[in-house]
Amino acid sequence: MSRLIPLLLLTAATALAAPPALGQATSLKSPEALAALDKMGAALRTHQMVNVHADITAEDALNSGEKLQYSGTVDIVARRPNLMKLAVRMGTSERVFYYDGKTLTTTSPNLGYYASVPAPATIAETLKMAEERYGVEVPLADLFAWGTDPAQAAKLTSAFKAGEETIGGQACDHYAMRQPGADWQLWIRQGDDALPCKLVITTRADPALPQYSAVYRWSDEPPPEAAAFTYTPPAGSTMITMGTIKPASARKGN
Repeated sequence: MSRLIPLLLLTAATALAAPPALGQATSLKSPEALAALDKMGAALRTHQMVNVHADITAEDALNSGEKLQYSGTVDIVARRPNLMKLAVRMGTSERVFYYDGKTLTTTSPNLGYYASVPAPATIAETLKMAEERYGVEVPLADLFAWGTDPAQAAKLTSAFKAGEETIGGQACDHYAMRQPGADWQLWIRQGDDALPCKLVITTRADPALPQYSAVYRWSDEPPPEAAAFTYTPPAGSTMITMGTIKPASARKGN
């Protein structure tokens, strides 16, 4: 599962006095947990320069019920609001996205193919367009959208603090959330700069309960200058067309 569904603009609901005991389910939404999600969304938006590496793990279930794990990495450098380069590596495959404020280009360096389309004025709008118009789900895209869509609030059915842990040398608060079809665990850096440290998503819609995880390493090194976000095809590269998909409303009518 490569897509991180936005959950971070959820308003406070019923108070939860203490985290539930291990193994005990909860249907309550803790104001502390919801406030932590809001704080993380605000912290992400304050970072105009983004430089983050993520080690990702995805699971796939075989018909036999056996699960396989696949490991990879995602590297993002960006200058808000309109410059981004994102590289995804899984096994021997690599895909790189370039956004220069006017054009979104997706490339497969190993295969020598690339496709370019006109893009909106911001990173968040461009990534939303890529998913809705072209069916391109960009890993960690929600790092640029968290905290901007209040409509997601109704999806959350449970949220509570599960403890405190150290992730990558950072002291983090551990939160657990549930929404229809998925469970979420999120570790958020303690302190004012409340960036995400780790994310785990469990898909409950699948009986095998496959998981997706991302462990983030944030860097203070500034992203490259503007020219690095414009794709220049190397000699021998082949330009292809990025196919569009039907709007969601049209697909539902089929």
